[in-house]
Amino acid sequence: MAIRIVTDSSADLPSELAGRHGITVLPCYVIVGEETFKDGVDISADTFYQRLESMPRPPTTAQPSAADFQSVYENLIGQGDQVISIHVSAKLSGTLNSANQAKATLGADAPVEIINSNLASIPLGLTVLDAARWAQEGTDFNTVAQQVKQSLHLHHGFFALDTLEYLQKGGRIGKAQAFLGTMLSVKPILCILDGEAHPVKRPRSRERARRRLVELVRDLLPVRQMAVIYSTDPAQAEVAKHELRDLLPEENVIETRFGATLGTYLGPNALGVAVTQQGP
Repeated sequence: MAIRIVTDSSADLPSELAGRHGITVLPCYVIVGEETFKDGVDISADTFYQRLESMPRPPTTAQPSAADFQSVYENLIGQGDQVISIHVSAKLSGTLNSANQAKATLGADAPVEIINSNLASIPLGLTVLDAARWAQEGTDFNTVAQQVKQSLHLHHGFFALDTLEYLQKGGRIGKAQAFLGTMLSVKPILCILDGEAHPVKRPRSRERARRRLVELVRDLLPVRQMAVIYSTDPAQAEVAKHELRDLLPEENVIETRFGATLGTYLGPNALGVAVTQQGP
């Protein structure tokens, strides 16, 4: 009997990394005009961002359905596996609701533990990677679930946006609304706090925003995991990764990309850094 980790595509995990750790990723849905795509399956990040700025109206997203979850859970349980399902903050998406509906259909005895991460994007991805590693090390089901819940506060992410336009249009602006109406040149930095977007800083250029991201991460030392993430400018991600090379070896830093789900709300030229702090 194996422990299998399930998450959703808003975790922004590189597919190669998810595959290596046996992580099942349910795609969220992205609606572009009259078309509906599975994030990372039917539409790539490249295609999405190429189309984003020319779309006549902004794209929208939808969570995986209860039926999507039920199919995955039944398949894994049918193989004799136990499932720990870790998902994007319930304040940002209905994904957790779909997962809970699927579990209810399977019955109270189904070996499925569903966890609200209160995170999004690659900080969620780092949480999921921890769970997968603990499972692969032979940690038992209840202990893995407990360790995930107890370590959620150690995962952090900061995201520098080119504009708040997409977050506002998508209805996910949360406490970052405080930054609306500021100068157009401002590149707002946000974090996920208590499950929703919160304002952190508002530097006045992309370069200053990147440097501020690096400073914010350094305030969280010591760290044991790190990731850099971007939407359309990999060069900025490479620079940030290089500037943080003294914290962890560069080859140990995950480099990934905001998929279409997060890209709907963050837009082009977004850059982020996520870390997992050393526990007590």
